[in-house]
Amino acid sequence: MSDEIVSAVVPSGAGVAEAGRRAAGVVRSLPVAEVPVPTSEPTMVYGMGRVDASGRISQRALVRALGWQPGQRVAVELVAGSVLVRPDAAGTVVLGGKPYVVLPAAVRLRCGVRAGDAVLVAARLDRGVLVVHPLSVVDGWLAEHHAGLLGGEVW
Repeated sequence: MSDEIVSAVVPSGAGVAEAGRRAAGVVRSLPVAEVPVPTSEPTMVYGMGRVDASGRISQRALVRALGWQPGQRVAVELVAGSVLVRPDAAGTVVLGGKPYVVLPAAVRLRCGVRAGDAVLVAARLDRGVLVVHPLSVVDGWLAEHHAGLLGGEVW
């Protein structure tokens, strides 16, 4: 590389020092977006979980946040590709001693969730329900959202 090209890419020490002196007298701040302060407790809590071979979802924090207890019965139903889990005295699924939810095999099969799959889990605290979203469903939502961001261009 010639000296001429090097000096164009890497300024000399004098050039850097001069730029520093010019900038020293001017202090500029970057614009900062205002972040809204929450006025109430959140009603939605989200987490990622993984489904094991028995259908258990490894997202205990959301079950705890809902206040569900061992032995509690819940109804599990497939709605629009996602799984809705809600307390129901006549529910067919009983919560075990540890705070996790089990998706029955028939539900897993119908929504295309297999052992090892990651899922988005959403808890609606004020309604006491949990929704399990397979990532294939989430992908569809995000593809539509991203297309809107890109002026209709599909990702």
